[in-house]
Amino acid sequence: MKVSIVGSEPAIWRLLEIDPSLTMDKVHEVLQTAVGWRDSHLHSFTDTDPYVRLRAVNGIVREPRRWVSLDLLEDNDEDLPETDWTLGQILTPESGPLFYEYDFGDGWIHRLELTGSVPTPANAPRARLLDGARRAPLEDCGGIGGYHDLLDTLADPGHEDHRGLQAWVAWTAGPWQEFDPEKLDIDAVNNELTLLFHAHATSEQGHGSESLTQELTNRMPPGLRSEFRSYLHAAGLDGPAAVKADVAEAMTAPYLWLTRRVGLDGLSLTAAGWLPPAVVREAMTELDWAKDWIGKANREDQTLPVLQLRESAQRLGLIRKIKGRLVLTSATKQLLDNPEGLWLFLARSIAHRHRHDSERDATMLLLLEIAAGKRTEWADYLEAVAFGLGALGWSTHTGAELEPNTVQALLVDTQEVLLNLGIFDDRFGLNSNTIKTPGQAFARAALHS
Repeated sequence: MKVSIVGSEPAIWRLLEIDPSLTMDKVHEVLQTAVGWRDSHLHSFTDTDPYVRLRAVNGIVREPRRWVSLDLLEDNDEDLPETDWTLGQILTPESGPLFYEYDFGDGWIHRLELTGSVPTPANAPRARLLDGARRAPLEDCGGIGGYHDLLDTLADPGHEDHRGLQAWVAWTAGPWQEFDPEKLDIDAVNNELTLLFHAHATSEQGHGSESLTQELTNRMPPGLRSEFRSYLHAAGLDGPAAVKADVAEAMTAPYLWLTRRVGLDGLSLTAAGWLPPAVVREAMTELDWAKDWIGKANREDQTLPVLQLRESAQRLGLIRKIKGRLVLTSATKQLLDNPEGLWLFLARSIAHRHRHDSERDATMLLLLEIAAGKRTEWADYLEAVAFGLGALGWSTHTGAELEPNTVQALLVDTQEVLLNLGIFDDRFGLNSNTIKTPGQAFARAALHS
């Protein structure tokens, strides 16, 4: 079956080998996957070209047949349920082409033509992409005419709308794929088509058996899962998720120092509940933080790096405060001389210890960006995480998209850990943060936990 987007120039098309016994609701899912739409709008099938005016035959104008999803049936008594009809019943050598409309506002019309029939073995895939050209247009760009205008504007740096549309394209396409109108990854499409018909293998596992990335993927809107999965693959999550002992010791140095300083006997706080001044000075000196700090660095409430380190260690489950003393948790007592173990403990903790699910999701998306290692500017990290949170359904209480400052607030604790580990080296997000291999390994370890 050849699928072409009507009016596209150069043509956007797909050649599919598809099981004719599929009901039309499944054909819709195949088309969304094969063309590359996000399945965020309504759709219908019809056996008549919407752009051609029907002619009377013997004084009678044949009414076109239209197949729709169940939620649209109530709008028109003459429509047919797509769940009750198969592709083989509608698209035959005698029938002529079938037409699929997606997004009734933009009006993307797809022409479906039968090109032949071949015998297939019992284990053949229900749908497979054989060939094609060019990616799907961007959603909500105004139909095929709007898409052509968009491409013309993007190709003209001198156009008054060039920069504005560049920003719109970047946000609409999202952080998981670069917008390239010529790109079509046939292997990736076929992988998604396989998953479409074997969903139970990834989304119907028992409770608690999903990895963190599988759980995130399954919560994405169906139309975005393929893009997210492709980005997961590009992030190299199957790469190394461990470090050598000397690297682990260097990365965990602040937490290692604090836990050893608390020690097996614990550490008494002042009457006001702060670390003793001598310990604060010791921390700033031993961790080489004093050179960058203005002040005496002897009061914890006025020495932010030490205060944040202590609070971070408590959130991560390394230490606890009991009756005016800091004590090690039982797990930490086993890690005082095991930097590699502490490194893995921190990776698990950063993935699982959060006050709210929104913070957890933001952290997972940030760790994915770190594993991918493609970004350097903190603003770009925030934008990528904001897009992912929106895809997962997070918004403000008024339903608005999350702004960068809101995302920053969700990531403040996670960012502190990453700064302490040396994965990020710019506390204020003013300079570039180049992610090195150990930082990527830490992110992978956290996402695998």
